[in-house]
Amino acid sequence: MDTHHIPFLELLNGQVQYVVPRWQRRYSWGQREIERLVEDLMTVATAGSDAGHYGGTLLTFPEPGAAGVVRTIRVVDGQQRLTTVSILLAAISERLGPDGDSDGWTAEIIRTDRLTNPGKRPDQIRKLRLQGGDEDEYRKVLAGDGDGAGAATQAWRTIRRLVAQNDVGGLLRGLQRLRVVSIGLDANEDPQQIFESLNATGRPLTESEKVKNWLLMGLPDALQQELHDDVWLAIEKTLGAEHATERIDEFLRDLLRWRTGRIQGVDAVYDGLRRWAVRGGNASDRPKLCRELAQLAHHYGLLTGTAGKHPDRRVERELRHLRTVGIDVHRPLTMRLLHDAKERSAANAELADVLGLVGAWITRMWLADRPLAGLNKAVAELANGSGPGEGEDLAGHWRGRIDRLRNSRVGVPHDEAVAEGIRTRKAYGGSATRTSFAVLCAMMEAESREEAPARDPLNVGARDAAEANAGVAARSRRLCRGRPRGLPGSSRQPHVER
Repeated sequence: MDTHHIPFLELLNGQVQYVVPRWQRRYSWGQREIERLVEDLMTVATAGSDAGHYGGTLLTFPEPGAAGVVRTIRVVDGQQRLTTVSILLAAISERLGPDGDSDGWTAEIIRTDRLTNPGKRPDQIRKLRLQGGDEDEYRKVLAGDGDGAGAATQAWRTIRRLVAQNDVGGLLRGLQRLRVVSIGLDANEDPQQIFESLNATGRPLTESEKVKNWLLMGLPDALQQELHDDVWLAIEKTLGAEHATERIDEFLRDLLRWRTGRIQGVDAVYDGLRRWAVRGGNASDRPKLCRELAQLAHHYGLLTGTAGKHPDRRVERELRHLRTVGIDVHRPLTMRLLHDAKERSAANAELADVLGLVGAWITRMWLADRPLAGLNKAVAELANGSGPGEGEDLAGHWRGRIDRLRNSRVGVPHDEAVAEGIRTRKAYGGSATRTSFAVLCAMMEAESREEAPARDPLNVGARDAAEANAGVAARSRRLCRGRPRGLPGSSRQPHVER
């Protein structure tokens, strides 16, 4: 490990390129972090000539290369500062213009000495190379194009505003006084362990960022690129998580609940997944595990709607009801149901029936005003338990599994409990309005079929919710009696406001 103090701008001097590996987190600094950096730079710029500002630690993993060519340096920790300072330099260069000069700094010097490697190959010309969508946005930002939706573009807009509000000379003096501790690792040191230690007191990585690091770190570069571009980015897209990781964290949490049968908090997904993978022998082939996660993420995206609609109309109808009810505790089980149906090549009608069972169970729990907390454990255990045997009816198997819970507090409520819950529960206001709307629409569509109006222009009022819930009570049937058809019907068409 080679450690030394260095002015930050010296990092960008010479023929060098810092590469953010694909296992790294995305660029994520927002307005608050950027404003604090600029404020610190302006503060140190007005202090004495010997003043300096500590900008943290830069942890790198240099790649061996021949002398006289662009040195490639992998960034293990420090990409947030490297990216932000580079965007700041680009904004200062724009502000200086073609004829501007500040203490010997010109736009051309900034761009040719600190932002680019002139005359080199296109993939080596920028001194900083980010990953995935960040790289595309960063390249546009250096060209002055702020048309994007990611964090790099948002940073460009924030920084341009701050550069316009502050003295350019002061910003440059502050940058010249910015110093870091640069740590270069050698081939015998574990970058993941050091990376986690350094980030323990900084802005914490999300659970899915840690998982991505673990899956990709240490693999050959070509394989890293393939898994990142073709697999991990597909997970982000199918879960609608291109610019935020919360949905991936939730997916991994629910996956672990299915695979382990235990309650798994979203804040411990990384440790839980790694332990599960090691114990189950999945850690020995991380590329295979990564690809399996992408397949399961597609099922999860069908549950949440981020992956679009299920191609079968009946299955999509049941999934839509589960989405719109707004009670997501079922997802470990329904993710398994989608996975198993594909593995067994089960008929879509069977899958729709099973999803209807789950939807009716969850809806009757809500209608009966039962506490939902205990469902987390029950659903995890159901998902992790045995599935139907060869030739066994899918719906019959799961109906039996759910029916065995009937004497517990998470069992399917009987008709009298549903009727009493509807009579006494609050069915309008807050999250209850969303669930009432889902119940109303499902009833309306069950009765009117093709003639039912589209949901989008509809809304629900307090009187409608109370009257429709009364209709549900009048016609409620037990979940596990006969062929499941989702929600119980209503004795009349409910009022739904257009």
